[in-house]
Amino acid sequence: MKHIIFKRLSRLWKNRAGGVLVYFAIAAPVLIGVAGLSVDIGLWYANKRLAQSAADSAALAGALALRRTDETDPDAIQADVETAVNLDAAINGYSAGNGDDIDVDTSNSPQVEVIITRSMPGLLSQVVFAEPTDVAARAVAEANVNDSCIWSLSPNGSGVQVSGSAQVDLACGVIANSSDGDGILENGTGCLTATEIKVVGGVGGDCINPTADTGIAPVDDPLAALEAPPAPYLCDYNFPPFNSGGGPIVFEPGVYCGQLKITTPSTRSVTFNPGLYILHNASFDIGASSNVTGTDVSFYLTSDTAGWGENITFSGTPTISLSAPSDGPLPGILFYHDRDAAATTHVLTGGADMQLNGIIYFPNADLNFTGGSALNESASIIIANTVTFIGDVHLGGFDKAPGNAILGNALMLQATLVE
Repeated sequence: MKHIIFKRLSRLWKNRAGGVLVYFAIAAPVLIGVAGLSVDIGLWYANKRLAQSAADSAALAGALALRRTDETDPDAIQADVETAVNLDAAINGYSAGNGDDIDVDTSNSPQVEVIITRSMPGLLSQVVFAEPTDVAARAVAEANVNDSCIWSLSPNGSGVQVSGSAQVDLACGVIANSSDGDGILENGTGCLTATEIKVVGGVGGDCINPTADTGIAPVDDPLAALEAPPAPYLCDYNFPPFNSGGGPIVFEPGVYCGQLKITTPSTRSVTFNPGLYILHNASFDIGASSNVTGTDVSFYLTSDTAGWGENITFSGTPTISLSAPSDGPLPGILFYHDRDAAATTHVLTGGADMQLNGIIYFPNADLNFTGGSALNESASIIIANTVTFIGDVHLGGFDKAPGNAILGNALMLQATLVE
């Protein structure tokens, strides 16, 4: 009997019929696992890219929050940043509620590190790997107030031009979006000096310091998301008359229609009380030896009349001291010309002595400094279609002052990925 059993086993071993099925049955789990692993690796890789995009975006949001927070306690700072990071990550589909881990590190300020981890179970590879696989992405971002105080948005022509004997001295940078070979041009006996000079195209002239960084990528309007005051603009004041006496003149916030013209002797003070001034189908003209002041004020110029040239003109020898608010409808904004209005030119000319603290935003308009105007020790940012300095113009000590509460406006913060 024993001999018969061995004999039959020997025949079975030598019989090749059906052997493939036996081998396949033995190898099937491994083959399926390998095939499933290749599918799952593709899935994990796709999710890795999604997680990286989410981590990048969340780190940028966290870096902005770190610069914006008023907190001084490290735990409170961490909480503010975590809130911003988690909100941004949730927009991209990652949250603790979904079982994701979102780690935020602010210990290396001003940098913010974000690590997003999601456990991904295998689909077919579970035959081989029972445990889920962690897909993680890391990003580090930093936010800073942009160093530039002169921005030209025009894509062509000379975006920033210095003519005649203009001496332009800036404690901040210049950016010109023009792709022209003379995107920044000095064509007289004057000079342009700044902390840095950047231009999409090239530079013309002999007195531009430091050497410009040419051929940069076109820049976006840093205030493109800034909303205008809501319409309709119903006139509160039509061609506002001056009071008949010789005393001070005081303007109140509201909608002004017509020409807001101030030509008074220096002995008669003109004051703009805090608030928003909307100049609707109106120009703003300050001349003679007027003495004009205003704290926490914003001026918005707009029109609904075709061909109306609403513009700002400072001429004569006025003394002007205006500063923007740190809150309210237009925080940080001193002048804002409606981006949808017809192109025009704002002119600061004559012997005007100006202290303009805030953001001067003319996205579709040109700004000319000409003939003796001076903007000394002002904390300002100018964003215009083009900026031109003509004649004997002096801008000494013109400082964007990044630490200034007005110019630390969140709209001017720029966050970048560093890792």
